[in-house]
Amino acid sequence: MKTEEDLSSSFGENVLWFISQVHFENHRLALAAEAWNRGHRTDADVRELQLRLDMAFSRLAVLSEGVYRNVIARNLGSEPLATALSHLKTFEEALGRAMVSRAPLPQSHIDSLLNDAVVFSAASNDVMTADRDDLAAQRDTYRRNLLEAITAILLIFGFGIFIVVRLVKSLRSVALAEAALRRDRDFSNLLLESSGDGVAAFDMDGRCTHLNAVMSTIFPVPGGADVVGHLIKDAYRLPDGHIILNMIRDTVAGQSLHMPAHPVPNGNRYVEKFTHPVRSGNAIVGGVLLIRDVTDAHLARMQLLEHRDQLEATVKQRTGDLEDALERETRLRELYKGFVSMVSHQFRTPLSIVDSSAQRMIRRGKEMSEEEIRERAGKIRTAILRLTRLVSSTLNAAKLDAGEIDFAPRRCDLGKLIVEACERQKEATPNRRFTMALEQLPDWVSCDPLLIDQVVANLLSNAVKYSAPPDPIEITAELDDCWIHISISDRGVGIPDDERDKLFERFFRARTSAGVEGTGIGLHVARTIARLHQGDVVSLPRVAGGSTFVLRIPREEALAA
Repeated sequence: MKTEEDLSSSFGENVLWFISQVHFENHRLALAAEAWNRGHRTDADVRELQLRLDMAFSRLAVLSEGVYRNVIARNLGSEPLATALSHLKTFEEALGRAMVSRAPLPQSHIDSLLNDAVVFSAASNDVMTADRDDLAAQRDTYRRNLLEAITAILLIFGFGIFIVVRLVKSLRSVALAEAALRRDRDFSNLLLESSGDGVAAFDMDGRCTHLNAVMSTIFPVPGGADVVGHLIKDAYRLPDGHIILNMIRDTVAGQSLHMPAHPVPNGNRYVEKFTHPVRSGNAIVGGVLLIRDVTDAHLARMQLLEHRDQLEATVKQRTGDLEDALERETRLRELYKGFVSMVSHQFRTPLSIVDSSAQRMIRRGKEMSEEEIRERAGKIRTAILRLTRLVSSTLNAAKLDAGEIDFAPRRCDLGKLIVEACERQKEATPNRRFTMALEQLPDWVSCDPLLIDQVVANLLSNAVKYSAPPDPIEITAELDDCWIHISISDRGVGIPDDERDKLFERFFRARTSAGVEGTGIGLHVARTIARLHQGDVVSLPRVAGGSTFVLRIPREEALAA
């Protein structure tokens, strides 16, 4: 049977084919090298030379192993193979230097390749002749064996033919499969290295079978150790329970996993992790780990979210501002409506008094007594003073709102200012009594006398309007370390507690002011002037009934501090 297999196999043809391939690849490598020396030596030329060199090594490696090596050694000796391998290694070193410097390759190395090609071309004939001689000797032996055991040979001849045919087909199929596998492997490696993602393949034991360059960059190996062929856990020194080990475990169990974007420990990058099982038919034989650098996308997404939140906050704030402005505008519009109605009434009343008195004086003329003329003139003067106060308070409020009022503080006698304001008020309302306790006031106070006079006059006027004789108006002065407190109290109608907070709003009038002349501006102006002096005006209920308004301004010592 051994003789039959030897006779029927195409082993000699295979050896001849591989020898011719070594000759062919050496010759192509020499031609590529000569093209390198003649051409521009581009990156494409580098890749072509590297490919031809790899092919030459692979063909020579086949002849240097197993039975092919024995056949070559038996017919040619071991020297041609060793010489050819040495020439290829020498050429590889020269090519490495030439690729860096883009220098021409030495002609001697190219000549060595051509000589090797000639040697293997001649060797193919010798091997073929020797193979034929061996085959002839085997056939003679076979004939002798046939003559000695013709019966046995006839029984197994059919089986021998069948086995030989199957063997030849198997060899051819294996050769084709190896070539296809080699092409697929090379193409797969090219795809993996061209990917922008880090890719690591592993088997069922978690042993790395492939690792591309991107993975080495994203997930560097401690100490630069080799990972391929080693357990990923050991190569990367991962502790038990590490997320990557858990993903590998679940992947070889059949799960495809995805870990969302997360920061790399001790780095400023964000990555996503994916794992997918690798199947051969229905069986899982390993898995693939992909790590994708998503730093730019993650930062852009975070920035977008931040901008969205800022925009939402801005829109919310602007909406609130607009709603507040609309509410203020609505309230102000209502106040202005009330103010216009109230001012129209307030202006109409004194004007009616002036008109009626003037008409009476025109109609009766000389018939009026001096006392009646004086009475009518007094009514006209009072009405004009009332109009003047209305116009003055309205103009002062407008100036304060526009920031156009003059503020000129200086040292002045506040006690004298208050006494003079009381005297003016008393002239206007001679039936009212004023009690003053101003002994605690300092000799000098830093303030704008014209503005403070307006505040005091307004508070005195309000106390008179909202109380009735013979109740007195009480003016007292008190001091503490930082403040001067001027209190003006009346025993009048008072102010409802639920309206006290609104009292200093422009145009506001309490419900207890019904039937009393006024614009609702005076207290607003008074507080504004007090705050110009870094002070304030507040309203307090009087214990025995009525109201107390307190003007508070800082002492000169406090301002200096």
